[in-house]
Amino acid sequence: MKILGLISSPVDPASRARIIQYKEHFTTAGHALTSRFFSPFRDANPAPWTYRLKKLTGISEWRTADAFKTLARLPLLIQQYNYDIIWQSRLLLPHHSYFENKFNKPVVFDYDDAIWLNEGEKQVVKKMESAALLFAGNEFLAEFGARYNKNTRVIPSCIDTGKLFPLKKEAGQFTIGWIGTKSNFQYLEIIKPGVLRFLSENPEARLLIVSSQRPPQFNFDDKRVIFKPWAAETENEIINDFSVGLMPLADTEWTRGKCGYKMLQYMACGIPAIVSPVGVNGQILKAGDVGFAAGKEEDWSTILTGIKNNPAEAREKAINARLHVEANYASSVMAPRILEYFKTIIN
Repeated sequence: MKILGLISSPVDPASRARIIQYKEHFTTAGHALTSRFFSPFRDANPAPWTYRLKKLTGISEWRTADAFKTLARLPLLIQQYNYDIIWQSRLLLPHHSYFENKFNKPVVFDYDDAIWLNEGEKQVVKKMESAALLFAGNEFLAEFGARYNKNTRVIPSCIDTGKLFPLKKEAGQFTIGWIGTKSNFQYLEIIKPGVLRFLSENPEARLLIVSSQRPPQFNFDDKRVIFKPWAAETENEIINDFSVGLMPLADTEWTRGKCGYKMLQYMACGIPAIVSPVGVNGQILKAGDVGFAAGKEEDWSTILTGIKNNPAEAREKAINARLHVEANYASSVMAPRILEYFKTIIN
C-alpha cells in the first residue's frame, strides 16, 4: 500500500504521534507512508481584492475565494492519484470541491481531540460521514464518530518506545516535570498551588517546564523553576531528567476527549506520573499499578511529598508503567492493526 498522510506540521504532537511515527513500521512491513504538510485556507471573509474584482466582472467575491481555495489544493489533489489511501489528521480540509469529492481516494479521518467543539460540529460531522474510515483516539471520541460513520475504530495515541525509553542515571536533584504545548498552559493553574507549596517545603527540589515557550503561570529563575525549549532530538533525555511527571486536566467535555499522550510519554521513560484521573488518564490508571491520581488540589503536593520520601514505591509503579506502554500503547504494536484496517477500505 501507498499511504499519503496529510498533516498540519512536522512538530505538531497529533501529526507526530498519530501519523509520522508509523513510517518506519510501515516500511518494514512492505508499505509506504509519505507525509505532506498542508496549511488549510480557513473560512473567512474574502480578501479585499475579490470585492474590487466583483465591481469589474460581477463575479461574486465568495465564488472567487472558493475558486482560489480549489486552485491552492490542486497540487494536493494531483498527488492523491499516486496513493491508495489518504490518512488525514483532523479537519485540514473542511470543504471539498466537486472534483475532490469525485476523485478522492479513500480517506481515513483521524482525530485525537473533541474537535467538533472548536472547529464546528457541522463541518466535522460532514467530514466523518464522507470518510471511508474513522480513527478515534479513545472510546469517548469513537462514540461521537460512530453516530455518523459505522466504520469507526479506536486507535490510541501511541509511543515509539524505541525513541522514548528509560535512561540509566545517577540520583540527582528532585525534579518535577511537565511537558506540553502552549494550548495546555491553562491546566498548569491546577497544579500551581501544590507545586509552589512543595517547592517551598523542599528547597532542594525544582520544577522543569518543557514547551515551545515559557508559560505565564510561573516565574522562571533558571535555578528552581526552569524552562527548556522542546525539541524532538532531546525529548527522551529531558523527560528522563524528571523525577516525576505531571499531567493536570480540568474535567470537561474537551478534556474527556484527550488521549493521555503526556502521561504515556512519562510512562514510556519509566518516570512516575501524577495525573488528573480524567478520560483516558483514569482508564490507564485502572488498568494497572502504573501511576498516581490527583483528584483534588491538595493531592498534588501530598503525592509529590510521598514520592520524594518513598522512592521505592514510585519506582515500582514506573517499571509497571513502562511495561504497560510496551504491551498496549507502543506504535510497533499498533502498526499491524492500522494496516489491517487500511486493507478493508481499498477497492
